[in-house]
Amino acid sequence: MKRELTRESLGALLLLFDTNPRRAVEKYELMRSQLLTFFECRGCPSASDLADTTVDRVARRILEGEDIPSTALSSYFYGVARNVFREYLRRPDRKHISIDDVSLREHPSEQPRETSRRLHDKVRLEQKLECLEVCLRKLPLEMQDVMVSYYEGEEGIKISNRQNLAMSLGISLGNLRIRVHRAREALEKCVINCLQAYRSSETELLH
Repeated sequence: MKRELTRESLGALLLLFDTNPRRAVEKYELMRSQLLTFFECRGCPSASDLADTTVDRVARRILEGEDIPSTALSSYFYGVARNVFREYLRRPDRKHISIDDVSLREHPSEQPRETSRRLHDKVRLEQKLECLEVCLRKLPLEMQDVMVSYYEGEEGIKISNRQNLAMSLGISLGNLRIRVHRAREALEKCVINCLQAYRSSETELLH
């Protein structure tokens, strides 16, 4: 029997994703999209239901008091998804559907390998964006604003923007470049570690 997210359990889950409601909803939708991809790539015709089951289990565990660090939330979701997938494989009612029994509207419009590649690229891009956002938030608040402002604007106005930024901080343009360079190095290391954590989680799911 399929369970439904309650308002209480959904609220607890969103709060763990982010204290900002808008960002929390965006991260929730991204996570569900990644779960959907996880099940679809494993040939589950009921991928949407399995993704919902995974989300519901995680939300209920959070509501029941399980301590899940926000930095490990994605890995935790994939761990639960792996268990849900194993349960699905053991279901007695699971059966393969012949392509002849699938309606014309549901037939794949492109090669499965190409679909898998596109989904893989989409997930990788979403992971990179999420890692960048997570790592950016680890910087001091002032440096977060500096990094965003430093790279804002088209090429033609970036120089003047950076000069104005340096003036507002009371430092030279050269010192601003040094600060940004150091922060960027820290960001790059953080993003690499974040992506490696994703890869490790995915490797565990495949075994």
